[in-house]
Amino acid sequence: MTKISYLSQVGQLTRRITYHTERLLRLRREADAVSSVRLGFGGGHVPAADAPFARMLERIEEAGEELEKENDLLDRLRAQAEASILSLKEEKLRLVLLYRYLEEKTFLQIGDLLYMDKSSAIRNHRKALESLELPEDCIEITQPAPDAPIAS
Repeated sequence: MTKISYLSQVGQLTRRITYHTERLLRLRREADAVSSVRLGFGGGHVPAADAPFARMLERIEEAGEELEKENDLLDRLRAQAEASILSLKEEKLRLVLLYRYLEEKTFLQIGDLLYMDKSSAIRNHRKALESLELPEDCIEITQPAPDAPIAS
């Protein structure tokens, strides 16, 4: 795994969590619209486990569990990436990587925050990556995020 792909996982996972959060909210709104009791044809009741409301609750529970797992993974990944970045000796290089990967700033925004132009931010980014040591037990996420990578 490259240093950039490792650090970029924070943003990817953050976007994936945003997607799953929106999905969970959508499921909850849909559940409000589903009746808890549905009469079958001829007046008979549909078994409770087959009721649309029960299936919707199961989907909501599964989505909530998935979201919780991803939030835990993000917390561990952010802590690990931040520890790697903070091990850099030069503060300017630490800040460039923190802004870029943990706060998802563009190079132009980083330049403004650190009182440098965009090309200096890019140069410092390259220097910081050269100096960065990845942890031996790098956390690696397995599924792609629903959105595109961060803009430069």
